[in-house]
Amino acid sequence: MKKLLFVITALLAVAASAQVTVVDSSQMALTDSDAFFPQLYLGSPRSMLMYSSYEAARLMLKPLDGTSAQVVSDNGFPGFSGRFTPDGKVCYVTMQRGDNNLIYRTGHLYDPATGRDKVVLKPQHGAVKAIVGSKGVAIVGEKKSWNLKKAGLLCWTQGPNLYVARNGKVRTLHPVDGVTGYLWSSISPDGTKIAFVAAGKGLYVCDLNGKVLYELGLFLMPCWLGSNHIVAMSNSGNVRLTGSHIYVMTVDGKRTDVLVEDAQSIQPMTIGNTVVYTTREGQVRWLKVKLENDK
Repeated sequence: MKKLLFVITALLAVAASAQVTVVDSSQMALTDSDAFFPQLYLGSPRSMLMYSSYEAARLMLKPLDGTSAQVVSDNGFPGFSGRFTPDGKVCYVTMQRGDNNLIYRTGHLYDPATGRDKVVLKPQHGAVKAIVGSKGVAIVGEKKSWNLKKAGLLCWTQGPNLYVARNGKVRTLHPVDGVTGYLWSSISPDGTKIAFVAAGKGLYVCDLNGKVLYELGLFLMPCWLGSNHIVAMSNSGNVRLTGSHIYVMTVDGKRTDVLVEDAQSIQPMTIGNTVVYTTREGQVRWLKVKLENDK
């Protein structure tokens, strides 16, 4: 099998892989510090980086054309939930404590071009999340949701349940027995598989009916790189203090390689063939990856 060369930077180790190669010779730094949970939008009218302050108190956008960063919101801890829509707007969720001492969450749609912030889902008690689907972004609440039908195929987690929705029709899955919670679920680009973390057990892949296909070990924050590879960070306890590595693996778990060897690399996110991640200090970096024979 022909080997392809990982080229990351001169400071990173060189590894061989028959599946993946980094095609950027330098890992571009997009921020200096205090930028976490990074996400990229690569499109019109301009490409942007979205990120949060460490404690999620502020949600920010930084255009990649060099213009100044802008604040999406600094009220209600919006940094946990921001997601780009296909046309470059931002869906996010804020939370406030009501008079009854309960937490209420509100769904927002922000337009970077105009600075307009619109409430699209009124405050409700319970979990509310912005979820990326095959056709758009939905804001999903325990009682009411916004854009769920138009968002196409999507999945999300809540406690011991893994939910899959297609055009507004929701099904509940329980793919792993004896699990108290699921995290970080996402559907592969070809719409056939779900990657998720089962609390205390590790990273799994199942089909859309909840049948477990593969168990991949102890990883966090998985995201799809094509439909046959997954990028994830290692599970090393308190990663804020001890650091982490970022790995790329085949979906069947037969091959796992270090993608970023920097022990401070955390919170990977993918878009197309680009991986964006942050360091322990909050410096966002990106690299482009070439996949062989993937979709």
